[in-house]
Amino acid sequence: MSTAKSMTEEQIAQVRQWAADGATLQDIQQRLVADLEIRVTFLETRFLLEDLKIELIPEPEPAAEEKTETETPASPVEEDTAGKIVLKVDELQRPGTLVSGKVTFAGGQTAQWALDQFGRFSFQPDDLDFRPEEEEMVEFQNQLSLSLRRLGF
Repeated sequence: MSTAKSMTEEQIAQVRQWAADGATLQDIQQRLVADLEIRVTFLETRFLLEDLKIELIPEPEPAAEEKTETETPASPVEEDTAGKIVLKVDELQRPGTLVSGKVTFAGGQTAQWALDQFGRFSFQPDDLDFRPEEEEMVEFQNQLSLSLRRLGF
């Protein structure tokens, strides 16, 4: 059964309002759980919005003067070296994933990451004893979010 079919008109109106207020897909998923007690995955949230014909407000493009001539459009292989870590998106995705890649942390430790078709995220350090610092994980999450948005996820 579709999540949209099991929702009341008030709940649907609330989701429409969140989208109109500029909420992201992740925001809507979190609010469905917190406010309406509807547990859905990230992918189910995307399908819900599609079923309800709700479009999210796109994030504004950076100002034209901020772009430089050497800047290239986003490609399937993303690499971000702005901080202490290097994030790469695989050009050919691993089987069973929507998107996958590698990350190298400041100390040289590496890990594989992936997002599957159910919206589940996996993170597997090459050294099983490695635990990134909280600061590094926050930076990794920010870079990953930015890279995925550039690729249309």
